[in-house]
Amino acid sequence: MRDTLTSRASRACAVFAAIISLLAFSRAVSAQDAWTTPLATKLGVTLEKTFDSSGPDAWDPKKHPLVFVTAEGPGYGGLLSGVTLPGLAIIDAETREPVASQHYDVLAWGWKNVFEDHGLGVSHDGKWIYLPTGEGTFGTMGAGRLLIINARTLKLDKVLHTNGNPHHIKVLHTPDGRHLVMGYGWGQPLFVLDPAQDNKVVGGVDYGELGFDTYLYFASPDGEEIIASGRYRVERARAENESNVMLRISTKDWKLIDHVPIRDADPVWVAFSVDNRYAYFTGADSSRVFKYDRKANKIVASARAGVEGPYGAHFGWNDKDLYIIGKGEDSHNRGKVVGLVDTSLMEKSKRPVDQFVTNCIRGDHGTLHPDPDANELWITCNSSFEVVIFDLDQKQVTKRIPMPNGGSSHSGAFVKYDGWAGEVVSDQNGLHGSALKAKRELLGIKASGGAAPAAPPPGRM
Repeated sequence: MRDTLTSRASRACAVFAAIISLLAFSRAVSAQDAWTTPLATKLGVTLEKTFDSSGPDAWDPKKHPLVFVTAEGPGYGGLLSGVTLPGLAIIDAETREPVASQHYDVLAWGWKNVFEDHGLGVSHDGKWIYLPTGEGTFGTMGAGRLLIINARTLKLDKVLHTNGNPHHIKVLHTPDGRHLVMGYGWGQPLFVLDPAQDNKVVGGVDYGELGFDTYLYFASPDGEEIIASGRYRVERARAENESNVMLRISTKDWKLIDHVPIRDADPVWVAFSVDNRYAYFTGADSSRVFKYDRKANKIVASARAGVEGPYGAHFGWNDKDLYIIGKGEDSHNRGKVVGLVDTSLMEKSKRPVDQFVTNCIRGDHGTLHPDPDANELWITCNSSFEVVIFDLDQKQVTKRIPMPNGGSSHSGAFVKYDGWAGEVVSDQNGLHGSALKAKRELLGIKASGGAAPAAPPPGRM
């Protein structure tokens, strides 16, 4: 009799567990269906996991009203840190001391390994942190992930699954007043999220529509267009070609506007002037910087970058001096220098102004501090595992900030908080919001429409 009762109880428990599991699965499917948009399906982005991200505050914005948020990961390319999980670190932008850090045990979900978390981003209002990662390596398909994190609690809120491993996340301000977030990666075309709509996919474009494979994407200050760098995925193709294209994409309808030919097989970065008139492209293959006139819709000048294999390009506060991060892209990939180009002289001289040693190993891009009195470029060093502060007045490194857990720093965004009301004022795409307005006022510049529409020529995949 006791055995019979025990058996019945066991069966009842099993049935109850199955019902609970089925209900959980149904809720997950329902959440996925509610979140998924036609663009998400088209661009290969799905909702993989959801969490309750509420909880106690992980840090105090009243004590730290201006912070620098950066990724902290395992490293890559033979230069590995002691960190094995994707994570982030928050640094006080005034005291320059770490405020908080958090890593996420994705291996507990059954991941076989962790892909380096590259260009972390933050939503315009400072509520969400976006951490790109995944499994495998640069060419791995079907294993990309984007971790969406509550900036207040540092707890996971969502995990998005992407076709390719995501690379960089940045804010995007459209002319109609929306504050969006854009992402892209290796084999993963541009996708745009709306934090105000539960971080649903509301924009983007696939490779078939562009006619080209792409690398990085940058939004113009006027928000009217995104310019992407073309990319030959196969190294042999880059070696056999001396030119490529930059691609202009409308943020109004996510359609290709035009292809801009560039005499470099491996274009990388885009930096915009604050008056919307010019954009500057780095070319890793030729180690040059190209000046693009947005109204004329053509490249009007070029100059040596002052570094081998340039990657990031960043203006200071005068909008004349362009600082080029010498990563060694498409080269040794062990760069530790910064070049300087005077953009006002590019039509007259192809020579750079100077080169400065930072010993920031494989620093690939920087972020301008949003205070003009500071006049600093914070450069993330993904292989010396630190953030270095390069003083644009003194033209030298004035501070080195080791990562709190010894991980790889690979991006950054400055966020200004008033309580928990936040504003991204600077990220990989340059200055934003009040900081961009302050720079224009400082220089006496009024923003003007810079882009000229054009019909796209035939593409190639």
